[in-house]
Amino acid sequence: MNFNSLAIKIASRCNLNCSYCFMYNLGDTTYKSQPKFMSTEVVDNIIEKTKNYIKKYQKKEFSFIFHGGEPLLASKDFFINFINKVKEIQNELTDVSFSYDLQTNGVLLDKNWIELFKKLNIYPSVSIDGTKKAHDMYRVDHKGNGSYDTVFDSIKLLKNEMNFADIACVINIEESPKEIYDSFKKMNVSYVNFLIPDYTHDNFPFDKDKTLMADWLINLFDIWIGDSKRFKIPLFLGLLNSLMRVNEKAKNESTVLVIETNGEIEAIDSLKACGNGFTKTGLNIKENSFQDIQHTSLGKLYFNDFNTKLCKQCLECPLNEICKGGRLVHRYSKKSGFNNPSVYCNDLIKLIAHIQKFFMSCYPELHEKENIEPIKPKEITNYLSAFYKNTNSPYKEELESFSKEDKVFVV
Repeated sequence: MNFNSLAIKIASRCNLNCSYCFMYNLGDTTYKSQPKFMSTEVVDNIIEKTKNYIKKYQKKEFSFIFHGGEPLLASKDFFINFINKVKEIQNELTDVSFSYDLQTNGVLLDKNWIELFKKLNIYPSVSIDGTKKAHDMYRVDHKGNGSYDTVFDSIKLLKNEMNFADIACVINIEESPKEIYDSFKKMNVSYVNFLIPDYTHDNFPFDKDKTLMADWLINLFDIWIGDSKRFKIPLFLGLLNSLMRVNEKAKNESTVLVIETNGEIEAIDSLKACGNGFTKTGLNIKENSFQDIQHTSLGKLYFNDFNTKLCKQCLECPLNEICKGGRLVHRYSKKSGFNNPSVYCNDLIKLIAHIQKFFMSCYPELHEKENIEPIKPKEITNYLSAFYKNTNSPYKEELESFSKEDKVFVV
């Protein structure tokens, strides 16, 4: 078992009237039937199951991620009581280090919330869609007013009060990478987690033979790497580390277990893009332990094997040690489940080749000594095209068992 974090969806409603709802809820509407807020009973079960899990698997570090909806719709007492309960079990787990993260849209963020975060050692991150134009196009209040200016002020306040401002931004390739980068520089942010949109083979809006996402990211990479006062971008840092064969200890979504407001235990939210109710397991924190998700088809694949159980094309790819097949959600289709390459396969190859080219330009003698050749995207894509319709992966049966639309995988 390798759960290091719990994403706790304490509030299942947002305080914005977001017309871009599909991007963030991914077409899954099951949240509508759930409680708006997490109950004390569910919290108590989470804390108890956390203690049992840490003891059983001898974890030394564990994180709680407060998520939503919008977590700041919950009361401040919720966070105070939650962390006080964690401190109680810490009396039995004296060698365990707990940390707390929170993802917010920033609209309600103010000095009082930040004072609470400092007191409770909660590490917040703010979701924002790049430029004012992009953000206000989708993230509006119930009167139709854009929220960018409010969020901008919240981020500046966060940086002033906590000396960091971490951002999550879903990539919109219609926006200029330079304008988005400059907008974050104006905010004086510390870290931007650029998120590739969670499309599957069934709803991918781009031409898979083109590399629009790679071209956008390559443009962003060149801007970023040329800035001596750059903020951190984990997507680029991760690929650089992989190319340098550096094993960096970093948070990975496949180590995150989600607990919904009603106590349901699920895999990461991105998999909701695979279909309405796709992540439902039939498990609940009241009756089940965290590790029970490993006995579900989806849990077994996602938490244990999704980086190794790949389609034939990925298994033959010389870059699979770097991209590891891409994210699981990007491989899904209703026809063949996860027995597909990523919808961003060509993009990943082109991006990795570009970053390797930069790295080789920094250390030419090292690469010449090690006889390392530059990656040639066209050669790789031509080679892999021979395997595109070859479904004979040794994991074919398991990967294609997920092909039925809206299938629920239970114990």
